[in-house]
Amino acid sequence: MALRMHARKLGLTVQLTSIDLPDKWDKSLNREKTIAYSFYRLKPVTSLPDKVWILPFEVWKYHSLIEGWWTSELLALSAESRGVLEKYGALLIGIKVTPESVSFYWDEAGDEVALEKLAHFVFSLAELKNISD
Repeated sequence: MALRMHARKLGLTVQLTSIDLPDKWDKSLNREKTIAYSFYRLKPVTSLPDKVWILPFEVWKYHSLIEGWWTSELLALSAESRGVLEKYGALLIGIKVTPESVSFYWDEAGDEVALEKLAHFVFSLAELKNISD
């Protein structure tokens, strides 16, 4: 509960949810019960695709982002964001970027330091105006 309260102080919304993740061949979806920590934009960014998934497993038509991570669209990340993903990525089930929000999905296995780093990562993704920035 303390982690969720800290997330709210950082400006994140916490929600119990289920997500549909693609399998390696993108033929079926696997439903995963998880917890979403999200940042909602005040105004949607209409230049972004409807949904960009960043996942810690290979999907054949996704693009390699860093070792062990793939994304549904070509995505440019800063060196700092890549470092956060490399260090704390093992805690995550996935990340979703939409015109309205950026969410990361996890089982709350990290501590407050990990949460702060992941929140900063989410805020940097929320600043993207298009995926090739």
